[in-house]
Amino acid sequence: MLDDIKKTKDKVEYILAHYPEARKNNNVLCQLYWEKWDGVKTMNDLHNATKAEAITRNKRYFQSNGLYDSEKGKEIRHYNEKEVRMGIHAI
Repeated sequence: MLDDIKKTKDKVEYILAHYPEARKNNNVLCQLYWEKWDGVKTMNDLHNATKAEAITRNKRYFQSNGLYDSEKGKEIRHYNEKEVRMGIHAI
């Protein structure tokens, strides 16, 4: 089944759906991704692995659309959004 998943976005979604701890910890997310799809077993294997930025960018995509997010994460993003809006209005 895992071999049928081809796109990075879909792989990240699979991990977020099946491993809730990966929703709040990018290190866990990357570790699971690298182990499951890139076959990383040692630090040397990371040279050929999917870049962490590509993995976490896809996580941010899902969370910005309200999926696979924790309440604390939502609160932080809501607060930051309000701060930015207040700064823009001050200009």
